[in-house]
Amino acid sequence: MIQSLPTDKIDRRDDARAINEATVSALVDSIAAVGLINPIRVRAAGDRWEAIAGAHRLAACQRLGLADIECVVVADDDLHAELAMIDENLCRAELSPAERSSQTARRKAIYQELHPETRHGGDRKSDQVAKLATCSGERFTAETASATGRSERAVQRDAERGAKVIQEVLDMIRGTPLDTGVYLDKLKRMPPNDQYTAAKRDLAEARRSERAPQSSPRPSRIDADVKARAAKEVAEILAAHVPHDAWDGVKANLYAAGARNIADELANITGQSIMDRRYA
Repeated sequence: MIQSLPTDKIDRRDDARAINEATVSALVDSIAAVGLINPIRVRAAGDRWEAIAGAHRLAACQRLGLADIECVVVADDDLHAELAMIDENLCRAELSPAERSSQTARRKAIYQELHPETRHGGDRKSDQVAKLATCSGERFTAETASATGRSERAVQRDAERGAKVIQEVLDMIRGTPLDTGVYLDKLKRMPPNDQYTAAKRDLAEARRSERAPQSSPRPSRIDADVKARAAKEVAEILAAHVPHDAWDGVKANLYAAGARNIADELANITGQSIMDRRYA
């Protein structure tokens, strides 16, 4: 049932994702221009209402000062309400790998609680139970892929990461440089205690690297030797072909042009030549 409800009577769920300011800002512009296209989903919560799906749309309407918002009012229990919220989150492209893994693992736990016949192992002890599972509920990966528009392989991967990487670690690395699929796959192979230790260490190192000033790379020793030999060879050529009384002018021009290494080598050569002539 769709109803128009007061925006100031609707609350976000306690376990809802943090509001993304960029998303709300974009929705403010869109709703101001064309209105709210998709109603939010709510359920009764005492004398108020709880937003199950559409927290960003609700925030945008509240910032626009709209008194009412179109809502789909449902009578979901706690599990179905959480499932609806997670499905909306999983359909959003901006979820990070850690967020997506956590949400997918939680969705699997809820789905298997609602459909125990779809679990592997203990709930399939007979052919009769297996047939029941086929009739009453799709397997988790297929149903989730259909609900979120992702492939079954991606759903299975995210669920495995979320199940094997402890929640404390997922929360720790969320939104950091470590929040990548590659890093989650590395963590999921570790025991829980090792995951926490590794993530804490790697996160500290990543933050140190971010704070460290960017220094220019040191020139290699080989490059320096090659440049020194080249400068010496150029200086020797100049010393052999430039008259003695013009050496000072050439050196001054080299320094002015930024060819300090060649000028220094020429100074060494011409200085040695003067000493040779003086004591010959």
